[in-house]
Amino acid sequence: MSQDVFKKNQATKSLVGASLDIGRVLADRDGVTFRADGTCMYPAIRPGDILRIQSCAAADVVVGDVVVCRRPTHLFCHRVAARGAEEGRAYIVTRQDRTPDESDGPTFDENLLGVVVAIERRGKPVPFQPTSPSWPLYLYFALRLKMIELRLRIILAWRDLLPKVQANAFYRRMMRIWLAVAHPQMSYRVRLPMPALGDAVYRQLSPETFSVQKDWRGRPVQRWTLLLHLNGSPEPAAWMTLSRTAAGRWRVDESFVSARYRGAGLTVLLQRKAQDILQKDDPSKEERVSLLRTSSAPLQ
Repeated sequence: MSQDVFKKNQATKSLVGASLDIGRVLADRDGVTFRADGTCMYPAIRPGDILRIQSCAAADVVVGDVVVCRRPTHLFCHRVAARGAEEGRAYIVTRQDRTPDESDGPTFDENLLGVVVAIERRGKPVPFQPTSPSWPLYLYFALRLKMIELRLRIILAWRDLLPKVQANAFYRRMMRIWLAVAHPQMSYRVRLPMPALGDAVYRQLSPETFSVQKDWRGRPVQRWTLLLHLNGSPEPAAWMTLSRTAAGRWRVDESFVSARYRGAGLTVLLQRKAQDILQKDDPSKEERVSLLRTSSAPLQ
């Protein structure tokens, strides 16, 4: 059951992409959560479940624990099926609940993020130890699993179709009308990455308290991300990352809009807000705002 933390985009800048050691520090402070998005651990863990992780060593894990491990491209959450040691180094062997005859191979300390200590489903805590359900309950779980998998297939098919729909000029006009008529509540946040640790670890500020002139260390900001939230949602509807060039000018490195809002002109709104921030703080206002307008970053 693999997972990207913070959608590509949030997403893509994940704990795997940053560092396992950083993840362990955060886990020690109860700062790491993992959102399940697959069915390989069903019914114990279901798509959308929120898992809280606590840092641990392979030697401290017991058979039956649910752990989060990493591979070069992803994180996964499986149950511990066996333990062992090789040349004095402890390791664990994990497997999916749905395929008990297939294991993931040995996982050593350097690839073990931590053990799952709590699961939250729809805002409520749930147990996650394996059970032997009665046959009526087993049939219920089997039917529910089929429904979940059907839903996931529909979502994947819709994701393939959606870009074609959103490329239509009529769709884009309707989305802009919706944005003008509905007047959704909009809010902005700024994220400053920790230079030594990458974009996955950051400080979050309000645009009013943010200045490109200096960060918390008193140094000029070299890279920052502006996020746009709609209707109080904790997940941003769109975001844009800007960086300072060697010549001291600003460029848009990346921009992203959530699939459901593409075509509504949110990238343009982000650009305008970024311009406002730069005009407020930067002495070379006109040059830098002009660069934003001519950026090659795609408009969504």
